[in-house]
Amino acid sequence: MDYGSISVNNMAPACGGIVDGVDLAGEITNQQFDEIHRALLDRTVIIFRDQKLSEQQQISFSRRFGEIQPSAVSGFEKNENFPEIDILEYDSNNPPHVTSELWHTDFVGREKPSMGTTLYARDIPPEGGDTIWVSGISAYEGLSIRMKTYIDGLWAFNDAYKNYNEQMRPELVKKEYQNHLQKNERAEYSPALHPVVRTHPETGKKGLFINESMTSFVKGLSRRESDYLLHYLFDHLRTPEFQYRHKWRTNDLAVWDNRVSLHYAQFDYTEHRLMHRVVIKGDIPA
Repeated sequence: MDYGSISVNNMAPACGGIVDGVDLAGEITNQQFDEIHRALLDRTVIIFRDQKLSEQQQISFSRRFGEIQPSAVSGFEKNENFPEIDILEYDSNNPPHVTSELWHTDFVGREKPSMGTTLYARDIPPEGGDTIWVSGISAYEGLSIRMKTYIDGLWAFNDAYKNYNEQMRPELVKKEYQNHLQKNERAEYSPALHPVVRTHPETGKKGLFINESMTSFVKGLSRRESDYLLHYLFDHLRTPEFQYRHKWRTNDLAVWDNRVSLHYAQFDYTEHRLMHRVVIKGDIPA
């Protein structure tokens, strides 16, 4: 793909690109943003190196992709002065728990999953802490024609509480929290029904839209059939050829298209890691 005001270095065949030629702290021209947006649609996840951004500058850049998701939707710590920002701050004494060990697509347990995310690296440990993204489009295209035919038109339930268990989040098994969960959050929540194969609203490309963190059951199948199919597709999505693995540096900013991807944040570090996240609202998948 040709660009006039930026350059993009593809990092893997399936997805991932390093964008050069733009300072996100400065004034971004309409041409530059149009090309950044095209690069995102083409590469699914794009990285901007060496960006020294304030909180407001990250928010302003994120807002160019769409409306910011309300802060109350996320359970992460917040920046008091900038509630649009989720604070992801971890080390060996404060490990991540919400998505530990699981590939996931952000907020897919809701009727309108997020369109995308910007994630800014404020402090990165000397080793570990990589993030791996998977292209749902590449994964779908890697299926046989017979399997594509079978899963096209299937819908699956996505449960935001699927992995609220003693393995993933042991602190949540306490009786007091479970009582609160059942009487409040769970009582008002219903799993979201989304297509197993999603058509991207801008490119028209098809991609797998399931993930092991929240996708729980395929509508219209028996439990055994659903479990076998989902386990196969979850395993298929882990294929290395569909992935891009990013080694973070301080002041990296990543932007990804949540509509056709899933990701995995590695917790293999012990030293401090601080990320600022802004989530962009999405629409109902089709």
